[in-house]
This record gives sequence, C-alpha cells and structure tokens, in this order.
Amino acid sequence: MSITLTHPGKNRQVTVPDNVADSYTSQGWVAAGSPAPAEQEPVDISTLKVEELKAYAEKHDIDLGDAKKKDEIRAVIEAANSLEEGHDADAHDAEAAAIPADADGGAEDQG
Repeated sequence: MSITLTHPGKNRQVTVPDNVADSYTSQGWVAAGSPAPAEQEPVDISTLKVEELKAYAEKHDIDLGDAKKKDEIRAVIEAANSLEEGHDADAHDAEAAAIPADADGGAEDQG
C-alpha cells in the first residue's frame, strides 16, 4: 500500500510506500489532509548545560559517542545538525532531478 504525504514548508506532495513513510514523517512530512505539525523554535545549543545537551541529542537521535564534556557534546550535535541540513538539501536536489523533463502535463512548446 502507499500513502500520500505533504510537506507543509515546501508545498510538495508525494505518494510513497507505507514502509518508507516513517522516514518522510521524521523530516516534517504529514499525511495529506492532516494539520501541519507546530513549528518548533530553533534551539540555541550554546546556552544549554551538559544534561540539556544530552537530552537534546537523545531527542534528535544523535549518537554522542565518547563525547563527555560540554564542548565535545556541542561539537557532535553541531556536526550532526549540519549533516542533516546538507542531507535535506541533497534529498531536495534528488527529488527535483527525478521530475521528468516533460512534467508540464505534456504541453508542447509553442515558439
């Protein structure tokens, strides 16, 4: 089976197999017709204490590895966040590349 998802921030809609829907919803996609999730304020990790940084990492599925000190933990989180931002851009580029050249509905060029 498949599910149609909408990305509120991108005004895009895709239909994907159920087995990959979780991957999309973790990136902000919602089932078509569902209300958009509430926007979360960005977190300034430079103001967080060690325990708050650890909680942030756990919430965002960031593996801290051997990082124990505040600066080490912050560096791991920042690296993971920048990697994720780059991944989102790569996914968007791949999506755009997957759109057929004749995606204008078959209209012929007049000119």
